[in-house]
Amino acid sequence: MINSIDYSYSTYTSSERTPSNTLDKDAFLLLLITQLKNQDPLEPMDNKDFIAQLTQFSTLEQITNMTNSIQEFLTLQEGALQAQSASLIGKYATVQANQITVSDGVSESIVFELDEAAPVIVRIYDSDGNLIREATSSTLDAGAHAYVWDARDSSGLQVEDGTYTYVVSKLNSDGSETEIGGIEGGKIESVKFKGNEIYVYISGKEYPLASIIEISEEG
Repeated sequence: MINSIDYSYSTYTSSERTPSNTLDKDAFLLLLITQLKNQDPLEPMDNKDFIAQLTQFSTLEQITNMTNSIQEFLTLQEGALQAQSASLIGKYATVQANQITVSDGVSESIVFELDEAAPVIVRIYDSDGNLIREATSSTLDAGAHAYVWDARDSSGLQVEDGTYTYVVSKLNSDGSETEIGGIEGGKIESVKFKGNEIYVYISGKEYPLASIIEISEEG
C-alpha cells in the first residue's frame, strides 16, 4: 500500500606515463643548443629563424607554466572539497535513491515525493533486472509518500533477502509517465574518498556525494 507520510529531513586520475610526440621545455632547449653548436659557420642560422625558435620556446614555457598552475589549482580544489565533505559527518541528509533491502523477509519502505497531485507506479526489479512487482496508486496529493512492499513478487511468493532496485514514476494526464525516483534520509555517519569520487554513508548505505539533495543540522 502507498501511504502519505511526514518525511522531513576533482579530479585525479592515475595512468601510466606514455611517450609523447611533443617536446617538453628542457628537450626543446637542448635541441636548440645542439643546433647552434652544429651549425655551419659559413651559413649560420638566420636571425629570423633564431627569433622564431626562441618565440616557440617562450610559448612552450608559458604553456608548461600554465599547465603546472592548473594542476596545482586542481590539487588544492580536491583538498578543499574533501575537507568540506568531511564536515558533513553528523549532519542529516536527504539523498536520491533507487534501491531497497529485504532482510528477514521484511522490506524497507520506498519513499518518494510528488511536486503535484498524481497517481504513481512503483516497479521493483531483482538483481538480474527482471520486473518482479508493480503497484499503481490512486491519485496522491503533492508531498512525501511511502510505498510499503510486502516483499512478495507478482505471483505472491516471498522474495529472497537481498538488495532490489525500484523505479517510481508519476502518471501524467495524457497517460505518459515521468520518473521521479525515490528519496532516503538519515544521519551522515562517515565520508569515504575513492579516487576522485566522494561517498557518504547513511544507515550503513553508501551514496555518491552528488546524490545529496538536502542537508540539515537535525533530522
